[in-house]
Amino acid sequence: MSLIQALRNRQPGASFWDGVAWQTLQTAAWYVLWLVFRGRAWGQNNIPDTGPVLMLANHQSFLDPILMGYGCSKRHFYSLGRSTLYTTPLTKLMGRMTNSIPVEQGAGDVVAMKKCIAVLKDDQGLAMFPEGARTPDHQVQKFQTGAMLVIKRAKPQVVPVALEGPFQAWPRSRKWPKLWGQRVGIMYGEPIPAEVLTAMKPAQAMEMLRQRVDTMRRDLAVKLDLDPDAFDPEAAERVRLKDAATAAAAVAKRKQKAAGAGEAGSSPLSS
Repeated sequence: MSLIQALRNRQPGASFWDGVAWQTLQTAAWYVLWLVFRGRAWGQNNIPDTGPVLMLANHQSFLDPILMGYGCSKRHFYSLGRSTLYTTPLTKLMGRMTNSIPVEQGAGDVVAMKKCIAVLKDDQGLAMFPEGARTPDHQVQKFQTGAMLVIKRAKPQVVPVALEGPFQAWPRSRKWPKLWGQRVGIMYGEPIPAEVLTAMKPAQAMEMLRQRVDTMRRDLAVKLDLDPDAFDPEAAERVRLKDAATAAAAVAKRKQKAAGAGEAGSSPLSS
């Protein structure tokens, strides 16, 4: 098999240059994580070589999407990214090069969900962080059930993924990561057929996945010689307060927008 064909097989249907861009960034990320964070990966053989695959991972840090790519060299994949990250020409270009699907956080983004389903129905790979946000306290937070809609519609193989180390290297309370003396790792679990999950209630299925990911994460912490429960309580509380304020502002903005639309749609009273 030629190198060109091997590259095309990693993302069927994508243009050759899109594949080159993704592979270039993946290779660069591999060296950065290996050299700076002593990155390690386990279970790559659990990622199906072909067909639709949905990777569901815990979310610790901005390093997470890079770490996902670090261990997944045989499949290029799409991922969801907060729409506010792609507001400049440079970030929009980076989003395209990394197959990012912009999503409006805190609101049901129908367009993004349709794109996720379309990607999987096209036999591609997709990575999601069902917690919805980076953990404030190192623990794996509740998995939101939105991913179950994608699983029901697209019927992918679902691979649970555990990340450990990014929280210590770059928690939400830090503006920049700690560049030295840190370790990060990723573990890919055995794929679960979509039918197994859709036979369960959505909340039950996502809790089962959350527990499996957390068990893997703790195993990973042992391999990396890390404490899976370490966090700064004061920093975590500051993050929670900031999240609450952000959520309240988002709700107020949506209500204001809805009220404005209602006024615009109403007919003026005749005098």
